[in-house]
Amino acid sequence: MKHYNWLTQNSKIAKMSGVKTYNWGIPAYRSASGFSTCPNAAACAKGCYATMGAYRFSNVAKVFENRLKLAQSPNFGRIIDAEIKRRKVKRLRIHDSGDFFSREYLERWLVIMRANPDTEFYAYTKMVSMFKEYAADGLIPSNFVVIYSYGGTEDKLIDKAVDRHSWVFSSLEALERAGYAAANIDDSVALGANPKVGLVYHGTKSLENTDWGKVKQAA
Repeated sequence: MKHYNWLTQNSKIAKMSGVKTYNWGIPAYRSASGFSTCPNAAACAKGCYATMGAYRFSNVAKVFENRLKLAQSPNFGRIIDAEIKRRKVKRLRIHDSGDFFSREYLERWLVIMRANPDTEFYAYTKMVSMFKEYAADGLIPSNFVVIYSYGGTEDKLIDKAVDRHSWVFSSLEALERAGYAAANIDDSVALGANPKVGLVYHGTKSLENTDWGKVKQAA
């Protein structure tokens, strides 16, 4: 029986060090129908890499739209759980594009994580208050690493001294000067000892034509 591979590897994920890593993504910011897949997007929206380049190719966009349909389906958990087990996935990045657009959707993922304790899951997210609430209630599994991503509507809730978080820089020099670990080439850095994860802006628009400059400078 032929299986549809819902979990894939983009070019960056394929280069990650350590165990073989897969990724799952849905349309960035908004779907073709206008559904908000990143409810807390703010400054990031105008310069989001996942709304540019290859992500806009019709064949690629169709894949992401199909994943969103599955994510909204009651069969989502069963299908993704089965694929993780079938392909013996050891590490999965959730959302190389898109975000946890609802509590119901997050909870479906949490069920999947608990059913696969030997798989490491990680995600960048701007849904800060929702995740902090779940963490306070002890509902985030130990095999799930959450990285709060600056550029959203809840940046003020991120504690840079405590929370694992990511920041977009204009250059590698600025990133290193601020004491961040560079995750542009190898995203396994996001799971490393340094909780300050840095990304150098690499969108097709020039940085000046985005809203990243409006985000309060990281200390």
